[in-house]
Amino acid sequence: MKRIWLVLTLILGLQFTYLPAQAAEAKVIRLVTEPNRNFSGYFYSDELATRLAPTGDLGKLVFYPANRPRIWVVDTAFIDDVIAMKDDYKIGLESGEKIDGIGSYVATNWLNQFSFISSSDQVIVLPYGNPAYRLLKNYAPGELNYYYFHANKRLTTFLARPVISDKLGKYSEGSLQSNNSLRIDYAENRRKLTTLSRVVDAPELTTLRLQLARLLNPDVNKDFRARLLKSAEKEVIRSDRKLKVVSGRYRLTSASVEIPVTLVNNFSTPVKVNLELLPRNSRVQIAGIADVSIAPNSKMQLLLPANVITPGTVTVAARLTDAKGVPITKYSQLNLNLSVVDSRVAWFTSSAAVLLFVAATLQTVRRVRRSRK
Repeated sequence: MKRIWLVLTLILGLQFTYLPAQAAEAKVIRLVTEPNRNFSGYFYSDELATRLAPTGDLGKLVFYPANRPRIWVVDTAFIDDVIAMKDDYKIGLESGEKIDGIGSYVATNWLNQFSFISSSDQVIVLPYGNPAYRLLKNYAPGELNYYYFHANKRLTTFLARPVISDKLGKYSEGSLQSNNSLRIDYAENRRKLTTLSRVVDAPELTTLRLQLARLLNPDVNKDFRARLLKSAEKEVIRSDRKLKVVSGRYRLTSASVEIPVTLVNNFSTPVKVNLELLPRNSRVQIAGIADVSIAPNSKMQLLLPANVITPGTVTVAARLTDAKGVPITKYSQLNLNLSVVDSRVAWFTSSAAVLLFVAATLQTVRRVRRSRK
């Protein structure tokens, strides 16, 4: 009996000794690349199509994968690049010319194979864009969590099953030295997008905010990073102008009048904002309006009551804010020319004009009579 227990104990001991070793032998397969597209969505080249083919380095990983057990470490930004290749896509050359890509069929096959081959394996998600983990953890931990959340959400949707976020940075590789200039540029672009995010819940804004993580990718060299930053700034400025108050010039000729103010929302989702108006002097009384809903991809015009106090000129600064009064857009200028005339002066001037007209008519009649005589 003692021998039986001894054998059982030995077997169990061997099992518990073997299992961690077996888990430690799991092959890690990394699906991570440098950015393949600029911030406007154009591919830098068609090299990715070659790499995704069964004979390419990324193709071999899914068409001829290592034996199980294996762990897939994935940058969802790379998966988004491949998904973008499924349909017709464009390559933006440095000359500014756009040419058609030829990798749609290859990208579709690669995505289908990856989804199939990884269905029984563990999939671990990196923060979106594979930014330098330690740098971002110390500098902007909230944004790092944002990258993790959306990377997990998008990859879960694509694979139609749960995946694991690498919250401790175990699978993040490479480091990036803290560069003050880069941090300032990254922070300024991020600030503009997070400000818009207070009222805009559009997928294109979320994607652009996620793409900023690529500026901190440790695998990107200095020249390519400068090129990425230039593309990012251009697209952030374009997005910043999608929501605005249109500047204009107005001539007010009545003491009480309605001023037509135009608001623009070029995002794909509706927004709800407050309109804040700030006259630069007291010649006119005009107030903003709260809870303005602007439909997606549209313009709307508000007729705002204004009371003219004295003639002259005044500039009204107009901007959009969120419900808490936090500014969302920059100030636009509404230039008002107040040429209102007092009613008594207007009556006297009108009466004088009528009398002059009557006198001129009588004079003409007299001349006609004299000429006939």
